[in-house]
Amino acid sequence: MKFGKRLKQQMQGTLPGWRDKFLSYKHLKKIVKLIASAAPVLLNGSLEYGKAEAEFVYLLNNEIDKFNAFFVEQEEDFIIRNKVCFCS
Repeated sequence: MKFGKRLKQQMQGTLPGWRDKFLSYKHLKKIVKLIASAAPVLLNGSLEYGKAEAEFVYLLNNEIDKFNAFFVEQEEDFIIRNKVCFCS
């Protein structure tokens, strides 16, 4: 089974509030394909190649920030619910 299909199944089987927290795999994959297909035509230093690459990096950074915010929020909720003290 391909990763995209597995991810989609995982998303459908998870909590509804978590569905938007998953990686925007399809969008990232489209940009990677665009970059890969344009690479032979466009030189690495060209403006169009740079734009597609910058868009990918921007989206990927946003996805990383989204994951980070989600996990920090989950950790905070866990600590509050369980009144866990991580003191040294």
